[in-house]
Amino acid sequence: MASKAETVKTPTFRPGSTAGFTVFGLIVVLILLAAVAAVIMPSFSGGLKSLEVTTSARDLVTHMRAARSRAISYHRVFRVVLHEEADGRHSYSLTNDYGQPFKTVPLPEGVSYSTPGGQMPYLVSFYPDGSSSGGEFSLRSERGLQLFVTVDPVTGLGRVSRNNEE
Repeated sequence: MASKAETVKTPTFRPGSTAGFTVFGLIVVLILLAAVAAVIMPSFSGGLKSLEVTTSARDLVTHMRAARSRAISYHRVFRVVLHEEADGRHSYSLTNDYGQPFKTVPLPEGVSYSTPGGQMPYLVSFYPDGSSSGGEFSLRSERGLQLFVTVDPVTGLGRVSRNNEE
């Protein structure tokens, strides 16, 4: 009787056999993958741009809280100043009472401010008692996403919302 080891046949490669991939098949698969990627990629980049606006607005509110905390801690006025650079990009600075900036943060490319009446620079002051001058403005992306930032004059706290009524 034959053992199992003797009955197992090992595959052999024969020239001209049809097993495996052809170059033409690989090219077709690569073309299909490229077409799918070309359709999907714009939706990812749009999502990243909206994420940049959201992140920028939240970072700005965080820096406003830091300015408010400094005003309370040092018993001096601190400001957040929104401005437009010479190259057209927007940024904001944390300044002391004399307007001397100690930190400047640029907004990502394609993100800009919209202030009441288009006023630039736009100042939000924070006072030693925790209050502020208050303010309302928005951040907008090239793709049209707009987030509103509101600073309460009594509490000095800022918040981000999707529409102006919230």
